[in-house]
Amino acid sequence: MKIKALLTAVILSAVIIVAPFAQSEPMFVTEALNSYSLGYMSWGVKHIGLDVLQKNLEQKGNLPEVKVAVIDSGINTSNKYLRNRYTNDGYNFLDNNTDVEDTQTHGTMVSGIIADCTSTNVKVMPLKVNGESGSGKMSDVNRAIHYAISHNADVINMSLSADDSKHSLTILDDAIEEAVSKGIVVVVAAGNQSGSTSTRYPANKDNVLTITAVDSSDKIGENANTGAEVDFALPGVLILAPYKRIMMVDTGTSLAAPHAAAAAALLKTWCKHLNQDQIVEILKQYAVDLGEDGFDNTYGWGMINLSGFNVNATPPEPATEPTTEPTTEPVEPTTMPMIIGDVNLDGTVDVFDAVMIQLYATEAITLDDTQAFVADVNNDGHIDILDAMDIQKFTVNKITEFIKAIPHNSGVRIAQ
Repeated sequence: MKIKALLTAVILSAVIIVAPFAQSEPMFVTEALNSYSLGYMSWGVKHIGLDVLQKNLEQKGNLPEVKVAVIDSGINTSNKYLRNRYTNDGYNFLDNNTDVEDTQTHGTMVSGIIADCTSTNVKVMPLKVNGESGSGKMSDVNRAIHYAISHNADVINMSLSADDSKHSLTILDDAIEEAVSKGIVVVVAAGNQSGSTSTRYPANKDNVLTITAVDSSDKIGENANTGAEVDFALPGVLILAPYKRIMMVDTGTSLAAPHAAAAAALLKTWCKHLNQDQIVEILKQYAVDLGEDGFDNTYGWGMINLSGFNVNATPPEPATEPTTEPTTEPVEPTTMPMIIGDVNLDGTVDVFDAVMIQLYATEAITLDDTQAFVADVNNDGHIDILDAMDIQKFTVNKITEFIKAIPHNSGVRIAQ
């Protein structure tokens, strides 16, 4: 166990850490709202003008279904505030089944904010990659993105991040690139480490919308990450959202990101074929500058306010070419033609695979997503010396079986 603890910091390509909520104890709301008579749950809805945009879109009518894939810890299907607001094609990548029940509550709150900020045509597609502990495998996130693409998501929300202090993580790059090329808006949380977004993955990617958190006075949230990668600063402090079967107030960039995902979903409601670049330009046009003039590393382009958006304006023409070329084919969660332990992907599990794991553990080499997936031999969420030992035991057993099967007069000799 000591070895595993020492090597935990090396396992970044296999493990994700969800951007935490508040730094203090969450405030529970014992009297759950029975209706919207007290207004929207999140103060952020009105703060960024989504209440007005909702109303104007609903009056216009003929709202298309818009899917927001929430790659998180699932969703509490019994919470009445989420009733009829999620799709039936969600997926559990931890257990490879369709049970998307949230055992951690994080995904429920994120999904609840999206539902609160949007009209009923916007549906959450729950994609469960995190368990009760709030963490999971980056390879599952990669699979979830491909799943969202193949199941026609319009927006992807990832309120999660991993430490990328060495700027070495690339495991989601191809999947995100393909999603954006398909016209999907990819939104991620900046993280809550009181540090720089440059050290958080995928918040440090330039082809996602990275969102940090502010309070109702537009001041940067406590512990919210900032940096050159931040695109917008949105409501993320003391946000009321569904929690299990009731409501809860909490804080974090995890709660700011779904406000951006909701804004993108409403703009997709107005014009379904808008791509990410077009939506970013609209958000920048309706951004309220909070820091230095123009873009700055604390607030990005500032706080958006879409209350003045004209839903009767003529939408732009569909993009004639994708913004980037897709690089991979969609990967369905139930079809992973891989051999566990075959790290070098040569079709066999042998000593060379154990050596690759040992080299990875000492940071001598890196592994791509497929290699990381098959290298976790004992399926404990880490790639470490224990996986290499399992492969070595497997190899020894195979050799032993081979020796026992050799006739004594065969003339075959095993090198000493």
